[in-house]
Amino acid sequence: MKQAISILLVLLVLLGCQPSPEQRASMLISEAQTLVDNGQWRQARIVLDSIHVTYPKQVAQRRMAKALEDSITYLEALRTLAYVDTLLPPLLEQADKLIKQFKYEKNEKYEDNGKYVHRLLATNTNTSRNFLQAYVLDNRKTVLKSYYYGDRQVNQQTVRLLSEGEEYSFSGRNHHFQDGAHHEIMTLDEDNALSLLNFISTHHAAKIRVEGIGDKPTRNWVYYLNDKEKEALSCTYQLGWLMKDINRLEQMQRVSTAQITRYNAH
Repeated sequence: MKQAISILLVLLVLLGCQPSPEQRASMLISEAQTLVDNGQWRQARIVLDSIHVTYPKQVAQRRMAKALEDSITYLEALRTLAYVDTLLPPLLEQADKLIKQFKYEKNEKYEDNGKYVHRLLATNTNTSRNFLQAYVLDNRKTVLKSYYYGDRQVNQQTVRLLSEGEEYSFSGRNHHFQDGAHHEIMTLDEDNALSLLNFISTHHAAKIRVEGIGDKPTRNWVYYLNDKEKEALSCTYQLGWLMKDINRLEQMQRVSTAQITRYNAH
């Protein structure tokens, strides 16, 4: 009996030495603060998340955790903004130089965004032939269009490019109208457009065969890209990727600036 009482007393003493939930949550706050001070922000967020999950009733500590999370967001935003400020100006400079080869087009009645089209691929000088046109919109998105011109409707389904034993096929939205002859325009957007332009840019020194595929085998057509077209489409590919990177950085800039503004307003 005496031995059992002794063991019980020891257990009671040990239990009395255990930190309370409030103390344990505070210890995690201190651990997270040390991680923040050492620049280990991701690990700090993990520790702070555990406070909310494990100690939901410790309101004071959770408020401290939220304040520390906000400071991490602020620090990350400062770092992101510095990163953007370093990368964005040279990209804008490259785009400004390249865009001199392009013409700005916008139909105020029908289009919300204007577009930058390489001068060799301008719509008004290519109305009566089959060709590929690519352009970059005001919103930094790249678009590619397959234009068909002929004496009959073909309902183009797919366009296939072949060069040096490799091929690239694409399909998109097809629009048809008649103005003396038959006109069809198939549209390919953003990543798919850039992927096809990459194929052209990669094979710009070789012959590139374009095969248009209609809804029947008898409605297919073939032509080859000439050197000027390949050069213009390759330039559009460069501008498209530049604009995509610029758009990504500008979005990061907007988000980071908003986060910094909110933090400073508190």
